[in-house]
Order: sequence, then structure tokens, then C-alpha cells
Amino acid sequence: MRKEKYNTIYSTKDFSIFDRIVGNRVPTTARAEKNINHIIKSIQKKYVPLPILVNKHMKVIDGLHRLEAHRRLDIPIRYIITDVDITVADIQRINNISNNWNTEDYLNSNMDVERQKYPNTYDSKPYHMYSLFRKKYKFSHRNNLMMLLGMTANPGKEVEQDFKEGRFRILDWSDACETAEYICTFKDYLVDYKNRNFVTAFLSIYNHWRFSKRTWNKKLAQNSRKIVHCTNAADYREVILEVYNWGLQERSRLKVKEAA
Repeated sequence: MRKEKYNTIYSTKDFSIFDRIVGNRVPTTARAEKNINHIIKSIQKKYVPLPILVNKHMKVIDGLHRLEAHRRLDIPIRYIITDVDITVADIQRINNISNNWNTEDYLNSNMDVERQKYPNTYDSKPYHMYSLFRKKYKFSHRNNLMMLLGMTANPGKEVEQDFKEGRFRILDWSDACETAEYICTFKDYLVDYKNRNFVTAFLSIYNHWRFSKRTWNKKLAQNSRKIVHCTNAADYREVILEVYNWGLQERSRLKVKEAA
């Protein structure tokens, strides 16, 4: 059987020759640091010379954490130069398939792209605005998406994929902030006011056209003890509706099917 040689494996201790592709994750997060330390311990236990992958410009396509581990240990890194034109989207897709990236990685990657494309206005771009929203209100990723996209149900796979691949856009920033601020006012009544399932359930009701803030504020103040911890959004929704509808005439009540 004929064998063909495609790439040469090189080795170096000159780490300055390597660069990072804009949009490839930056190895400075807590999760990245944990992974780098894990690689260091693995190398110290038994060195397996796995090469990193770089393009013709010496920008790292795969292996940023391995590169950093070798740099810290001051040992040579092996690398392969590929002539295939690989983009940030390709890197994101590869890591999505292998489950190597989490939400933080995709967020940082897309923020990196925004900084490069819009050096003077990146602060007003979707992923930077998302990051600001997340840091300010501290809701779960899915709840953030629901508010920023004006959704009444959990985001599906398409929405998550759009977020990962740089297609995320904010529907109404002011409305999302108003909603988040309103939910934060529940702090005096509910321990679970930022619970992912509670927020998901509440948003499905809050965005219903018959929902009244005045009614909810009154009922929450009177019966907040009835909103017990639940393990899923459906149960939270039932409890919220029970509190909301308590004492209301039939024509004024919200129905579960209406709030779905």
C-alpha cells in the first residue's frame, strides 16, 4: 500500500514565532487556565509529543493551550504547517463538534472578531452588548438570550448556533434591560428570582399580552411564600399563574395554555 507524506513536523523553543488567529479563544479564562494546568501535569507525568497545527503565517489553528503549556515548561513544541485556508468559523465549527468550547469561549471569540472589524465602535456591537448585559444582571445564558431576543420560550438549537457562529443580533436593548431590571425587583420576595427555570417560566407569562405588572406586583407582595422552589420551568409556570390568578375573576385570569 502506497503511503503519501502530506506535512512535515517541526520543533522549536522559539514561542515568539507563533501568533493567534483573531477569534480563536484566548487562553486567559479560568477554564483555559485549568486546561493548561491539566496539560502541564500530563506532560510532567509522561510526555507525548502531540504537534499543534498552524497556518502558513504561523497562526495557531489548533493547540493554543498545548503551546502555552510548553512555553511555561520551557520545552520544545512540535508543530505542523497546513496550507489549507482555515477561518475562525471553521475553528468554531470544529470545536463545536468536539465539544471543546463552551459559551464563554464562543462569546470571547466573537467579541475578538468585533474588536478587529470595528476597532472604534466594537463596544456597541452585539457580543459586547451581550457581555455587558450578562455582567450587569447575572442571569443564565439562555435567559439572557430570551430577554435580548424578546423570546417567550427557551432558545432552540438554531438560536444557540447563531450565537456560536457570529449571527447573534439584539432585538431591543432597552426592552431587555427593562425586563431584567423588573425581574431584579423580585429580590425582596423570592430567593429563586434569578433561577434559570423561574426566569424562563416568568418570561413566558410576562410577555403575554394580558399580563399586568400592577396585578403581579400586588399578588407577589401578598403571596410570594407560595412560590416554592421547582425543578423545571413548567412547574414554576403553574405556581406563578396560581399566584397571579389568585382572587381574580375568570375573565381576568391568565390560562396556562395562553401563557405557553
